[in-house]
Amino acid sequence: MKFRVLTGLFAHETNTFSQLPTTLSNYRDFVFAFDENIPTAIAGSMLELNGVMQIAEEKNWELIHTVAAWATPSGPVMHEVWEGCAGKIFEVARSRGPFDGVLLALHGAMKTVDYEDAEGELLKQLRDIVGPEIPVAITLDLHANVTKRMARYSNIICAFRSYPHVDQIETAVRAGRLLDRAMKGEVDPYVYLARRNLLTGLDHGRTTTENPMTELLARAADLEDSDPGVLTVSLHAGFTPADFPEVGPSVAVTGDGTQDRYTNIAEDFMAYVWEQRYFDSNEYLSETDVTKRLSDLLPCSGPVVVADASDNPGSGAYGDSTFLLKSMLDADLENAAFGMVCDPDAVEMMVQSGIGTSLDVQLGGKIDPTFGPPLRINGEVQNITDGKYVALGPRWRGVTQQLGPTAVFRSGGIDIVVASKRVQCTELETFTHAGINPAKKAVVAVKSMHHFRAAYGPIASHILIVDTGALATKDYSRLPYKNLRRPIFPLDFD
Repeated sequence: MKFRVLTGLFAHETNTFSQLPTTLSNYRDFVFAFDENIPTAIAGSMLELNGVMQIAEEKNWELIHTVAAWATPSGPVMHEVWEGCAGKIFEVARSRGPFDGVLLALHGAMKTVDYEDAEGELLKQLRDIVGPEIPVAITLDLHANVTKRMARYSNIICAFRSYPHVDQIETAVRAGRLLDRAMKGEVDPYVYLARRNLLTGLDHGRTTTENPMTELLARAADLEDSDPGVLTVSLHAGFTPADFPEVGPSVAVTGDGTQDRYTNIAEDFMAYVWEQRYFDSNEYLSETDVTKRLSDLLPCSGPVVVADASDNPGSGAYGDSTFLLKSMLDADLENAAFGMVCDPDAVEMMVQSGIGTSLDVQLGGKIDPTFGPPLRINGEVQNITDGKYVALGPRWRGVTQQLGPTAVFRSGGIDIVVASKRVQCTELETFTHAGINPAKKAVVAVKSMHHFRAAYGPIASHILIVDTGALATKDYSRLPYKNLRRPIFPLDFD
C-alpha cells in the first residue's frame, strides 16, 4: 500500500517584544514556495523538507506538498502570512484528501497577530479537517515553546538535537520513520508533555559542550534503545523572548499507547532540567570588557571571534545596535571585521557615493536607539554588493541568503558589513561574498547567539560572547514581560 502524506514547512521564531512585524516580504527574502515548486526551491538545502522527501522515497509514500516558508525571527506574524501559508495547508487538506498521515515542519515559537499559540492553532484547525484518527507528526526547533495544544493535536513530536542546528534533515527522517510505523498500525503514538516554572534552562540548548542538554540527550537515546514503548524523547530549551504563559523549557515523550509511565518519564527528565537550572556555559561580557580582553589576547594565531548575542537577528533583535561597534572603534582595533549592521539608509548613501569614496555617516541605532544610538563615523566605501549568496556552511547550507543592497564600510581598522536586511551572521559568506576573508582577520565580530560556532568555530583562536543589553539580552529583567505564568525562574526566585 502506498501511503499518502500531507506535508509542509511553516516556521517562525517570534520575538514578541520586537517592533518589526513579520510580513510576506520577510518570507520571500528567505524561503517561500508552494505545491510542486517546493522540491526545486529547496533542492540541496539543509531544510527539513529534504528529509521528508528522503523518507518518502525510502518508504514509497506519495507526498502532497503545501508550503515551504521560513523567515528571519522578528515580531508577530501578520494576518496575510497566516492566510497565505496556514491557509494553504488547510486548503490542500480539504481538497486533496484523504490522507494516511501528516508530517509538518514547524518551529514551535510562532505568534501571529491573531494567535498567541500559532502552531497549536494550526494543528487544531488541521485536525478538524483530517479527523482524529490520522497520525500527525511534527518536527520542531530545539528552542520551541511547546504548548498543551501542540501536544494534544499531534501524535509525534521530534525536535532538533543539535545547537547549532545542523540536523534538520535527520530530525525529519526520524519523525518520518515513526509516522510510517504509525500508518502501518505497528505503534499507537501519543505525546506526553512536562514543564516547570522556568523561563530558561538546558544551557539554552547548546550541544557544543558537555552540559545538562547533552546529558539528557544521551539519556534519551539510551531510553529509546532500551524501551520499545518510548518512541522518542524530544527536549526543548524554549525561546525566552516570548511573552506568553507557556514559554520555556519542556520535554515531550512520544509513547506507544496511553500509559502513565510516559508521563512519569517526561516529569523525571524535567526534574533534572529544574535541578540544573543555574547552569550556563557562556561567560557574558560587556562591550567594554571585550575590548579589554582583546588587548590581552592579541595577537593570536587565528581570529578572535566576538559574538554579540544580545543583538542577534536570529533571536528577533534588530541587528542595528552600535554599542559593540563603538567600543571596537574606540579601541583602535586593526585588521578587524564587523558583521553586520542593518541600516538600509546608510547603505543607500554608500551606494550613491560609490566605491572608494569617503563619507560621514550616521550608522545604526535607527529602530530603537535604546539599544545603541546612531553612531557618527567617518570611513571609506570598500565594496558594494547585492547581498545575495548561497550559504555553504553547516547551518544553512544550500539556502540563498539575501541581505539586500550591502556595502563594506572601512572606518579605522574595521571593515563593517552594512546590510539592508536583517540576517543572523552564521555564515562565512556574509563576509566572503563582499571580498572579506574572515580567517585572515585579527578580530571578527558577528551578531549571533550560538549558530555562528558551526562556521566560525573552526577558524577561531578564541571566542568571546557579548551581551550589550539589546533585544535578545540574557538579562531577562530588562524585558517588559506581562503575560508569563508566575512565579517563574529566574525572574521571581533564584
